[in-house]
Amino acid sequence: MKIRIYFRPWIVAAMLGGVTALFWMAAAAASGWLWFVVLALALLYSVLFAAGLYALARIPALERWADWDHPARLLILAPHEDDCAISAGGVALRNRRLGGATRVVYLAPDELPGMAERRAAEARAAWRDADVAADALLHLDLLPRLRQRDPAKLHAAVARLRSIIDEFEPTVVVVPMFEGGHVHHDQLVGLLDRVVTEHDRFEVLEAPEYSPYVSLHFTPHRAIALLARWLFGVVVYHGPADGMDGRRVRKYRLAPDEIAGKKRMLAAFVSQNGAWLAATRGYPDRLVPWQRRADRRQPFALRGSYLAVAWACRRFLPRRLAALLVPADDGTIGREGRVTDWREEWTHAPSDPLR
Repeated sequence: MKIRIYFRPWIVAAMLGGVTALFWMAAAAASGWLWFVVLALALLYSVLFAAGLYALARIPALERWADWDHPARLLILAPHEDDCAISAGGVALRNRRLGGATRVVYLAPDELPGMAERRAAEARAAWRDADVAADALLHLDLLPRLRQRDPAKLHAAVARLRSIIDEFEPTVVVVPMFEGGHVHHDQLVGLLDRVVTEHDRFEVLEAPEYSPYVSLHFTPHRAIALLARWLFGVVVYHGPADGMDGRRVRKYRLAPDEIAGKKRMLAAFVSQNGAWLAATRGYPDRLVPWQRRADRRQPFALRGSYLAVAWACRRFLPRRLAALLVPADDGTIGREGRVTDWREEWTHAPSDPLR
């Protein structure tokens, strides 16, 4: 049986501290060869506990509460239907309550037979619960297929996104974060470098969702989730999405009924395991101010990263052992075994399949 902890990282740190104390007490009572074994475990868990404390200390340094207290013309750009509720479902509910307008645009229909229609219907049901009409949702096909590169389609997407912005005239635009979690997310936020001009006056916010990047310094919730695995495999920590590079994450204050509403929206995406989404993504919306990254090819430096270490361990250790000792995702979804390289997305021939 698993002990699941949601959004309370201090519980994991406290558990690590308790295990560390028990090992030190056991070392004080042990003798002979057993003393060396218990001492090694006490030292190991002391390091893990210290890492947990450091991660806890980084959370308030990287996050701050924010208020959404004025009506906005909110434009949510999402590759896939569930992304909209994960990233901005709560603030959309708040914005509607304040009298603001919301437009949601989806750019990458599901490629599986029948799934595009099913997911579109789930989106309509989710937003209906948020009192956003179906005609405020726009389902387009602007991004390349998941495992293909198609610069021509990306160029066409620039013009289409620009026309959507000019027609709706948003005051706030929300997009996924450039984080290496899913190539469609990275493609969409990368397009903004070519879409947004210096004359635009709307605010752009990036929404972290998930990423293969792990850092005690920059992704403390993700680090604590990994540390929880050392609690004998019985503890699982589900934390909110981290940022990437030190930009402070805005945690938007939501009323209890708005949190409940966001969870209902997430639960509507049955094809994406809506119950799991509601449990693990039902936190107050977390958004980060967008920044241009015209000279930034990848979301993070792969060399020396945790992900690179995990890949190296898979080459030299049995896969199951590597997954146990150094668990990690496979990289960017759609670019498995690598991380998004934005410049490559623009330079390969149209519909160039990945090899």
